[in-house]
Amino acid sequence: MKIQKFTRPILIVLTLTVFLSAASNDNAGYAGAFLRMGLGARATAMGNSGVALPIDGFGVYYNPAGLAFMEVRNVAVTYSFLSLDRQFHFTGLSVPLPPRAGVGVAWIHAGVKNIEGRNSTGQVDEIYKTGEDVVLLSFANAFHPKLGIGLNFKILHNQMLDIQATGLGFDIGILFQPVKWFMTGLQLKDLGASYTWKTQDLFGEEGSNYTEKFPQIVKIGLALKPMQQLVFTADIEGSDQKVWQTHFGTEYIWRNLAYLRIGMNNHNPTFGAGLAYGFLANIDTQLDYGLIIGVAGEGTSHIFSWQFKF
Repeated sequence: MKIQKFTRPILIVLTLTVFLSAASNDNAGYAGAFLRMGLGARATAMGNSGVALPIDGFGVYYNPAGLAFMEVRNVAVTYSFLSLDRQFHFTGLSVPLPPRAGVGVAWIHAGVKNIEGRNSTGQVDEIYKTGEDVVLLSFANAFHPKLGIGLNFKILHNQMLDIQATGLGFDIGILFQPVKWFMTGLQLKDLGASYTWKTQDLFGEEGSNYTEKFPQIVKIGLALKPMQQLVFTADIEGSDQKVWQTHFGTEYIWRNLAYLRIGMNNHNPTFGAGLAYGFLANIDTQLDYGLIIGVAGEGTSHIFSWQFKF
């Protein structure tokens, strides 16, 4: 039996509340919250600070300008174990284009599963799930050996029970490295991004098209590497919703093999570790883990990332 018509709007609101309220910042109550949760075990373990973090396969998310400085191809995947039946996954490919450019393509999925649909007597009759997806198409070029500019083009899709929303958006990134031990970056995030909902299938003639805009976010970051074994990062972000966030992190590197990380994602502590090792003859790999202690009632998140460099 399908869930009754009068209960569907309530179920939609409850589903949005469960997922969005569990996201990691105060912009969570707005559309596209999954794109503001942070990505990859390394950066999230360092407090979700990645705008100027030394380049890796998750750079397209934090600053697409980093593609211009990549030296090898990179395949990156991440899987998150989240509370409240949430899902969050990433797969991406980054390719350098000599002499000073790079391209990337990536897919991010987030959603909630095991949503109980109930009939008029309160009995469970179906189990539902929802999902949001974005495809990232990225390009960057270094107009100077120390300065790169990058662009993300986002194709957005949201499936909420029987209705769908689509949209487009952009990110612009700038990365500047005046000296070897210091990098600074700027990201303009989710420019023009929005969902356009078509609710005719749900409400019939009373349905309409509704546009839900994403917050427009500006992030400024820096990364310091005073010695070979240490990296310090910091990001400051603000949105047009007058929300400000700070992100800090530190990484200790042992013999280019093992990594220990700690950070602060606004008010939430973060921790992590990593291991680099050979995989095949011409492929290097890195396995990373991040531990995110959420706000009260959210629970702890465990994030695993795997990178292949070739």
